[in-house]
Amino acid sequence: MMRFFTLFNAALLLLLGSVVVLISPSHLFALINLPGLLVVLGGTLCAVLLSKPQHKVLSLIRELPEIVKTQPVDFRGLAEFKQLLRCAHLYRSSQVRVLEKEIMLATQPVLIKGVQLILDRCSLGDIDNILRKECARLLLPVQEKSQLLRLMASYAPAFGMLGTLLGMIHMLYGLGEVGLEEVGATMGFALLTTLYGLVVANLVCKPLALKLEKRTAEHAAHLNTLLEGLAMMHEKTHPLVIRDMLEAHGIPVEYAAESKPTAKNKWFKRLPLTASHVD
Repeated sequence: MMRFFTLFNAALLLLLGSVVVLISPSHLFALINLPGLLVVLGGTLCAVLLSKPQHKVLSLIRELPEIVKTQPVDFRGLAEFKQLLRCAHLYRSSQVRVLEKEIMLATQPVLIKGVQLILDRCSLGDIDNILRKECARLLLPVQEKSQLLRLMASYAPAFGMLGTLLGMIHMLYGLGEVGLEEVGATMGFALLTTLYGLVVANLVCKPLALKLEKRTAEHAAHLNTLLEGLAMMHEKTHPLVIRDMLEAHGIPVEYAAESKPTAKNKWFKRLPLTASHVD
């Protein structure tokens, strides 16, 4: 169960624990300011909708629960690397027909397009240019979501200050008609919007943006490794050399290639069993 506790959950629990410790139970409801919360959330949403396409903003809001729950993807063990080595072996041995059937089983668009370009005898420069544009297209949706979260993180504190200023203006207009206790309560009520803006920016938007940015960086590194392997395949590099390159990038050997045990290896594997019978 601990793997479901993300940085967002830990930070939220820490904040709630601090609130309970620092504020007495009789004043817990003093932290509730629905108009201030509406100013922060509504103002941030309106500002983002004015600056970005509406469908992208609404799509991000719908996906926020999924972004919070989603764990980082381990790109090192994906099946594309085994398919890359099989394709490199088939291309090096000139088994074009088998390679065409093999690539039909692939699901990675960069791998499919790269192998097709290699089979079409395109130059290495053209292949690299086309595939890098394809990689940028694949990374763009997540990058746009992280940019939206960063933008929301910059708007939320500003609207928190706006709510505080509106509350202070309201307090100053009625300063001669109320007592000191009501002035303090009104001032605290107004300052809550600043608190809400800081919480929304630093506890929600920025951590989620960092999470998406990390995921994008890992995905980009995975795609760059794939591009390097396709470039080596274009030059008909031996699959073992490509496997060494994958190992240098941190991809385990067992995920990179399927090695068939030879008769000699089988004989060595039986040695401990044979020795046990002799003993």
